[in-house]
Amino acid sequence: MQVVVGGAVYYLVSFLDEYSRYIVHHEVVTGMDGHTVSLAAQGAIDRLAKGADDQPVAKPVIQSDNGSGYVAREFLVVLKENGLGHHRIKPHCPEENGTMERAYRTLREALEGEELTNLLQARDVLARVVTWYNEQRLHSALGYLPPAVYYRGNPAERHEERRRKMAEARHRRKETNLELRQQTIPYSAEEPVAST
Repeated sequence: MQVVVGGAVYYLVSFLDEYSRYIVHHEVVTGMDGHTVSLAAQGAIDRLAKGADDQPVAKPVIQSDNGSGYVAREFLVVLKENGLGHHRIKPHCPEENGTMERAYRTLREALEGEELTNLLQARDVLARVVTWYNEQRLHSALGYLPPAVYYRGNPAERHEERRRKMAEARHRRKETNLELRQQTIPYSAEEPVAST
């Protein structure tokens, strides 16, 4: 993704976990040459080396477009040294990389009110936006949970908590809307709730 900083063009290189939509690693770089992209890839690999509980994580397959940095020898060497596979999407088919394209669109929209004047300030702003995207933004594809919950959290527990809160809210609305003189039976955790 291109980022204009003080009139100059920089690039945001990101590595996203497709299952959770979590941006594992990102960097603002001056170009998309093989050396720069391979250094960014190594940074992402280093972050993936150990999970949250210091256990090794499964080796991912890197999916990318056919940009010069992703087909460069340096990038392929980094992947080979780390035992990672590489899948390049078909040329002129960005929909194959739709999850990353949608993440970039969200990041662009979050940056609309920001004026990026220098590289250090741009890196700080982008770090803040990526943190918001990972930890706070609710994704409809994830059942309205943030990516961080899916990436290293417990989404089933959060979905159950959300289901319970929605059932309680429906119960309260029913009491209020019907203006009952006698309260209805209180909500029970065992009560079956229709899925939405």
